[in-house]
Amino acid sequence: MNKKKIFILFLFIIGVICLPFMKTMAQQQDVPEPVFMNFFIQPLYVPAYHGRDPFKTLDNQDRAPQISIAELDYHGVILLEDTPIALFTWRGNSTIQYTLKTRKLYSGDERTIDGVVGDINDSEVVLTQGDQKVTYPRK
Repeated sequence: MNKKKIFILFLFIIGVICLPFMKTMAQQQDVPEPVFMNFFIQPLYVPAYHGRDPFKTLDNQDRAPQISIAELDYHGVILLEDTPIALFTWRGNSTIQYTLKTRKLYSGDERTIDGVVGDINDSEVVLTQGDQKVTYPRK
């Protein structure tokens, strides 16, 4: 009986020592497949461009039209949903139209004219471009 107890104790100690090794050997291991060897987990690199678009040609840049406020003819003020809008045309070509709304001068294709600010009050319409200031009586 004594030998039987020693043998059981011996098996118990062997089992405790070998159990962690047997558990790791029994787990399934990932085997890389050759089809997926060249796929990356990281996302694609997206460069951050500062400045102009590198794919646009240099001669095709959209530029805001430059105009002097002295070359504008004033035609009046209209109200669009309680917002006053002043109407102007260019003296060189009366088909080129400009509008003054929310203190900015816009060309016919709704691009702002840089450097020109304006104000519409009850008695007059004022355009300012740098040091130059033109006042029109409100019609």
